Amino acid sequence: MKGILRKLNYLCLLLFFVSCTAGPLKNSKSLEDFFHDENLNYIMDNEGDFRILADGVSILKDVWIRGQLNHSGSVAIREIFSVSLIISEEELDSLSRVLLLDNMQTRIMGSWSIMIEDNPDSINKNYLVLYTVKAGLDSDNKYILQAVREAAEAASTLEQVLSPGI
Repeated sequence: MKGILRKLNYLCLLLFFVSCTAGPLKNSKSLEDFFHDENLNYIMDNEGDFRILADGVSILKDVWIRGQLNHSGSVAIREIFSVSLIISEEELDSLSRVLLLDNMQTRIMGSWSIMIEDNPDSINKNYLVLYTVKAGLDSDNKYILQAVREAAEAASTLEQVLSPGI
């Protein structure tokens, strides 16, 4: 009987330590706990993505954290991004060069990307300019918060530079 109790105790300890070593943001509940701990206002969209609402102080623009993970082999990556602006096809070439220089000279955590705006009602082809940070599934809260802030700051800065009236 003592042997069984001892094994049960070891099993309980093992389960406790395994659960304590799990990464902090592995599921939507972990993300929701993170938002609460950091006092971030957010909404969840119908695709399961989280939109952190700008507060104008530490988060300058809305930031999205994708609910779905990207997998490559045994690595799971989460995308954190902020939309800076929407540009026309005519503005695309010159802005692409500016963003490439910015990526090489000043960006540490993330990079700029441009994608076609998914708007079937629009006659013109427009492009979204995004600043995206990729975070490993085992990233801690401090890294995720810094990624959120960098995405918001980079997107806000580019918007102010290219749209000075804002």
